[in-house]
Amino acid sequence: MYAVYRTDNNACSIHYINARFTNYVSHFSLLFADASLLSIPQFYADSKQIFPFSQFDRWANRAYNSVMTKTHEDDQMFKEPEDFIVEELPLYEPSGAGTHTYFAIRKRNLSTLEAINRIAQELQASTRDFGYAGLKDKNAVTTQILSVEGIAPEQVLRIEQPDIEVLWAERHTHKLRVGHLRGNRFELILHDMPHDTLPLIKAMMAQLVTEGVPNRFGTQRFGNKNDSHLIGKALVKAEWETVLHYLLTEDALQVDSVARRMQQELARKPVEKVITSIPHRLRKLYLSAYQAHLFNSILEKRMPHLGKLLTGDIAVKHSNGAPFLVKDPTTEQPRADALEISPSGPIFGYKMRMPTGEVLDLETAILADESVRLEKFRKVVGIRLPGTRRPLRMPIQLHEVSAVDSGIGIRLRFTLPAGGYATVVVEELLGNIQPSKSV
Repeated sequence: MYAVYRTDNNACSIHYINARFTNYVSHFSLLFADASLLSIPQFYADSKQIFPFSQFDRWANRAYNSVMTKTHEDDQMFKEPEDFIVEELPLYEPSGAGTHTYFAIRKRNLSTLEAINRIAQELQASTRDFGYAGLKDKNAVTTQILSVEGIAPEQVLRIEQPDIEVLWAERHTHKLRVGHLRGNRFELILHDMPHDTLPLIKAMMAQLVTEGVPNRFGTQRFGNKNDSHLIGKALVKAEWETVLHYLLTEDALQVDSVARRMQQELARKPVEKVITSIPHRLRKLYLSAYQAHLFNSILEKRMPHLGKLLTGDIAVKHSNGAPFLVKDPTTEQPRADALEISPSGPIFGYKMRMPTGEVLDLETAILADESVRLEKFRKVVGIRLPGTRRPLRMPIQLHEVSAVDSGIGIRLRFTLPAGGYATVVVEELLGNIQPSKSV
């Protein structure tokens, strides 16, 4: 990545050129009347110099973050839940018969688990009887499908909760499981984006369609405090005191009933028993966050050539998710160039298919850096971790890039496969901006 620094008539600009988009002349710029705002060296008027981006990293990041903080309310790219709309695309339709009821909800400013808790209370049902295909973010307007066992569709349709609308309900034979979705359709409004950036954004989105989007896990996967993966790592390594350090904070003990119960149980139970009393769903979330962290570490090691196949890779077919060992990268590379297949990274677990050669060396080195052995991912605090392979990049279907009619902003409409993060798309477009909304 490179930056161009220039002064003209006592004004300076820092231009970000993402390495993926260096073929475009146009690029984002930040203008300042006084270069001293950046705390960077002064250059003579009309000078132009090009440097490796690393030399500008601290200056540019400080400038960009400063401007975005001033430009966006509460440093947020998305100002209202309606700026981040998500529609879940089901993998299959309910059969119309069975003991489970599938139902679609539209929720606003509620997380999936918050919505389930409210609905369960109204139906006088256990949250364990509910299923979902994926967790959706709180700060958005999202449409998704849930399931509940033992409750008739007619009763579900009578649900009345603030910010929750039941759209339909139908019987089915089994519980809805995580991953049982085809993908998600997004409509985003990026505020305070000048309309003259529209041609560039269209070009960048077109290149993402051709090359794919980095399939890293978004920051929301790691929790509001960005520590879920650290808790997961401590669980894998059986470092119970570290788990308690993160969970039994002063703030948590004031607002979290689970944390208070754990603290009470420590007086009469061994610490490992207290840890395993953490709700199953939370333990699983912590462990999956750690798996996601390890995957992201591998992905970063292979940037920016996420479509380049190596001998020993486990490639994944995007059409059906089928993995296969790459023995001859030269033969398979044209399929990768066409985004039919992609190299994959590890979601570590005891059933995960292992690569060979230099790819295996890279993945085992990540575990070594973490002081974690692969066999630790068999069963952790009662949770089995079979593992899988995840493509290093994902295809994106682009539907619309347009200027917002009122105000300054850009509208994006696109579809991602299951497990893809819309915020990653935004990050690819806007570089250092870290939007607070997610799915």
